[in-house]
Amino acid sequence: MEEFLADVRSQSEVVRGVLASYRGPLEAQLGAAARIVGRRDGGSLVLAIGMGSSLAAARALTFILPSRPMVLAEDAGEVLHYGLEAAAAATAVVAISQSGRSIETVRAVAEIRRRTATPVVVVTNDPTSPLAELGHVVLPMLAGQEIAVSTKTYVASLVVLLLFAERLRPGIIREADVDLAADWMAHAVDEDASALLATELSERRGLFILGRGPSLSAAEYAALIIKEMAALPAEAMSGGAFRHGPLEVILSDVGVVILAPAGRTADLGARLAVEIAERGRTVWLLTDPERARTLRAPSSLRLASVPPVPEALAPLATVVPLQLLAAHLAEARGRRAGAMVLVSKTTEHE
Repeated sequence: MEEFLADVRSQSEVVRGVLASYRGPLEAQLGAAARIVGRRDGGSLVLAIGMGSSLAAARALTFILPSRPMVLAEDAGEVLHYGLEAAAAATAVVAISQSGRSIETVRAVAEIRRRTATPVVVVTNDPTSPLAELGHVVLPMLAGQEIAVSTKTYVASLVVLLLFAERLRPGIIREADVDLAADWMAHAVDEDASALLATELSERRGLFILGRGPSLSAAEYAALIIKEMAALPAEAMSGGAFRHGPLEVILSDVGVVILAPAGRTADLGARLAVEIAERGRTVWLLTDPERARTLRAPSSLRLASVPPVPEALAPLATVVPLQLLAAHLAEARGRRAGAMVLVSKTTEHE
């Protein structure tokens, strides 16, 4: 656990380091990446591709940049075999891989470079990797080394993509808000309250992690690392989609986590959490302090406060509690936090 927690604790410094570097020596590379998007067809469509946590990070970009340019986030393996036409029609491709060696992402970009004129921006933690060699512009994650599951690299990817989005649409983020998120991340490990909850949830047959907008990125990331670390089936879904049929699963032996940080759909998430809790089902709701303080709900609703940052930064606000939950679930199920048994950190075979 301590090795994993060390990675989690260091994320606040990673956030500050990425911010300082892209406001300083790497600013020119960020500008070059932004110019690529504006060069073809008026900057209308960006195709973001990745696998695993890299794809989860890309999901946030689709809500942060809903138009001009519009971002489409897709599984790199599906783009490789079924989506090269979409890549050819895109203004630019943003390929994300922490290792720069993820087999589907590398092969997809190689085919995009071979078959199309679409420029490629690569976001990776290894600027010397095969993927980096294929990019027109490389944006380093600057996350440093981490143990098996993604922690720092997911967070670093988010910050790089946020800065990229801010360069395309100035005003999306403010440094003061990023600093607030980083400050909170630095203290969140010491304020961990998920251990008892994890003991209860570890005995469930599965978990649903629900979010909306940018929080869907964090939901997908959390579901992934819970499967990797705890070998517990977990599914990410939007709160709206959950009401369209899957709500029935609360009558069975599952747990529910709802991400409802400050934002346009926070009330909807909180309302869903209360509704599920009123049926006697355990729900963990992550929301802003004001909502957490005023919400009246049954004891089966467990609350965690997250900082009230702008919605574009929502994944940064919720990521640490989700990582800690995954770690406690792993230990409760007899596994080592941060470790995987059947797969390696970098997937090199399709």
